[in-house]
Amino acid sequence: MALFGELERTKVVFIDTCRNLVELGQLSKEEYHEICDLLDRLEEYDNDQFKIELGRISKGLSDLIA
Repeated sequence: MALFGELERTKVVFIDTCRNLVELGQLSKEEYHEICDLLDRLEEYDNDQFKIELGRISKGLSDLIA
């Protein structure tokens, strides 16, 4: 159960970071919503698939955090 809590906390921090990127003009609102949707479906992807999809949505911006 502790692992689930850490995962949820990490998601919240990631979403908050993405929200800040929207405010800075680095991500569009559409990209932000797609990333939130991707995180909601996280269990459907393995690590490599997730990174590819995140990179597609964020147009490579996610490379900065990989």
